[in-house]
Amino acid sequence: MTIRDFCLSDLPGLIRVWNDCLASGEILCVPLDEKYFAEKFLPLGSSRLYFTAEENGETLGFCLASVKTEFLRGENALNTPAYLNMLLVRKDRRHEGIGSALLSAFETRAKALGKSRTEISSLSPINMDWLIPGTPGHGHNNMPGLDTLSPAYPFLTKRGYCSYVGEVAMYIDLSRYEKKPLVEEARARLKGEGIVAGLYDVNEHCSWDGMCDRVGSEYWRKVLKDETSSPSPRPILAARTNGQIVGFTGPVDVQPNGRGWFTGICTDPLYEQRGIATVLFNDLMGEFIKIGAKYTSLFTGTENHAQRLYLKTGFRPVRRFDMLRKEL
Repeated sequence: MTIRDFCLSDLPGLIRVWNDCLASGEILCVPLDEKYFAEKFLPLGSSRLYFTAEENGETLGFCLASVKTEFLRGENALNTPAYLNMLLVRKDRRHEGIGSALLSAFETRAKALGKSRTEISSLSPINMDWLIPGTPGHGHNNMPGLDTLSPAYPFLTKRGYCSYVGEVAMYIDLSRYEKKPLVEEARARLKGEGIVAGLYDVNEHCSWDGMCDRVGSEYWRKVLKDETSSPSPRPILAARTNGQIVGFTGPVDVQPNGRGWFTGICTDPLYEQRGIATVLFNDLMGEFIKIGAKYTSLFTGTENHAQRLYLKTGFRPVRRFDMLRKEL
């Protein structure tokens, strides 16, 4: 058996193994075909670490991994990890060391690139689309770590991968969403405190730096900067006071599969426990319905108190994921 770099002639074998694992329920990812591979995993290059296990011309397994080439403030090639996106071995050739050999090839390449750790997380430059269990084919655009029910979970934890964040994926069918009277009561109370919550007009030119500094999110800082400077900004829901954004959610969009898409919800720590998140999150549901979204989904930390808000809004938990890390 040899481990080598993946080439496009290996794609039919990858498609067969991937979809076989999907059909048996071992992975939650969407089905793989040539079109999806081209959209999600190409171009091949230095940011893509793809490997094939081969024996006598037969493909036995695959490893798909990646590294960042675009960085948020404070990130660089040395302080960001290499990300493991998918590790697959043919069912009839398991327990022969193939998966371990593929994993070793990935980790060796990561070290050669100067990486000090590897991760499985939602921060990967390749967002892994997945199908939400118990729904009519509804999907989410980014897998938040590794499915704890996957057979890959015990395989990787035995090889030094440790959980550092637990995530709960949650889902709502928007046809069942009901806005509670307390939302407008909270909005009125906030207004009395000098905080306006609702759709944000980019011409207000409010600052979000204080909020992003205190939350510690360069990602949300970039989202707000990029969206508000766009010639056609998508709707953003925000809480504002004295020229400062102290809470936001959005941008509001709908994916082709009918999912209401947004980057997350954030409240400035200085303004928590006032009902800002309740108002903005329910406004988000209303905006999704307005633009024709059929459902939405999110993931949140297993210990995050925001779960209470999501449950009250009508979401239900559908899966547990862990973000895993290994020091090299």
